[in-house]
Amino acid sequence: MMENPTPEKHVFSLRTTFGLPVGATSQDTVPGKEDATVKCAALKYPVSESEQGLTLVLTHGLSSHKESFHPTITHLLRSNAVRTRGDWIREIWSIDMPNHGENAVLNRAYLEDRQERGRKEGWDGMCNTMDFSTYLNAFLSIPQLQGHRVVGIAHSGSCAPWTHALTQRDRTHSHPFALIFIEPVLMFPGMSPTDPRAIHGAANVRNVLAKRDTWSDRAEAKRWLLDVKGGIPKGQRSEQRDVDTSGSSESPKNASRSGKNVSRKGNSKGGKTVWSKWDDLVLDLFVEHTIEEVLEPTPSFPLETKKSSSYVRSVLPKEQESPLYACLQHTVEPVQLTRMCAALSPSTGGGTACGDGSVGGVHVIWAGVEEFIPGFAKAEILDAMSHRVVSQRVVPGSGHLIPQENPRGLADALCDVLVGHIAVAAGLTVRAPL
Repeated sequence: MMENPTPEKHVFSLRTTFGLPVGATSQDTVPGKEDATVKCAALKYPVSESEQGLTLVLTHGLSSHKESFHPTITHLLRSNAVRTRGDWIREIWSIDMPNHGENAVLNRAYLEDRQERGRKEGWDGMCNTMDFSTYLNAFLSIPQLQGHRVVGIAHSGSCAPWTHALTQRDRTHSHPFALIFIEPVLMFPGMSPTDPRAIHGAANVRNVLAKRDTWSDRAEAKRWLLDVKGGIPKGQRSEQRDVDTSGSSESPKNASRSGKNVSRKGNSKGGKTVWSKWDDLVLDLFVEHTIEEVLEPTPSFPLETKKSSSYVRSVLPKEQESPLYACLQHTVEPVQLTRMCAALSPSTGGGTACGDGSVGGVHVIWAGVEEFIPGFAKAEILDAMSHRVVSQRVVPGSGHLIPQENPRGLADALCDVLVGHIAVAAGLTVRAPL
């Protein structure tokens, strides 16, 4: 098994349905519902040639991007190379949600047109988490995943879309074989407005609209994220790492082969923002992939000497980002979780993912620091899952944003679940290294 495979970049055209409100079914007739073809930017990590191996599909949380998992994937494969033998991973995929990361640019024309049509015709044209779920079902139906043992790995705000996707009756795939939720943001109808999740969600809706989203360049954007005034002092600043996810032979630069600086726990800048707690490489990837350069002609110059000025901005407009934090966007019916877990429970004989009825179950990874999901909320989620969760892990010292704060710890937890439970359920031989 390759320790540090270079990811391949793919862009798929997915035929999907947009405009379903949260909780609706694909058969419902609602204003603004329409079939659409949208782009899906994806990274594929080819790991082995084993047709029996697991194919991991990772989805990021809100305001993030597909490259955010690159440090976790690097650590996962390195940990696997050290701890085990056997080609039990076939491929790893990481995808952008339809209005996030690279997709924000690829789908901008359609998303802006839909928004404008909604304003004129009186329906909500914003991309929502139900759009994420239909888009996810379309991705899971691509020919490249047919016949694969897919393991879904979802963080935070992408957990509700997986739940909706896997409980839609007209989905066109038999996936997944197993599911791993990382700090799942799952809420239920009738939740009290005093629930900490509701309070945090409402604050996020407001804060996103109030935050800054343009800067002179990426260096200034990074300083703002870290709340550093002026330049970051030399000696307290890591070099901006050039992380290659475009298919070149160095990924990440000066890191993947030496094992140094691939990921450091905690940012060294000493700031007090949410981003200052992030791993250095994850922060660099965030600045690279969620911010774009904009060129604007300077009107004061004659046409023959026209010059351009430039600035950078968030690729995801905050008026699209803000509504995604509303509680409704992450609300599921408890029965949906019950049905999903029952379908993936090894004790029930499961589904059709492997052709023989075997499945690998639902697993949950929690943060060691209860920032967003308090203990009683965890109990509610596990109750709704009818206590059919096969395993639970905790990443010590990490807050809600585990992939951003502690990719190494997340990789270790994922390796434990994949090797100790899911690979075993798939009948794969995983041996200790010689």
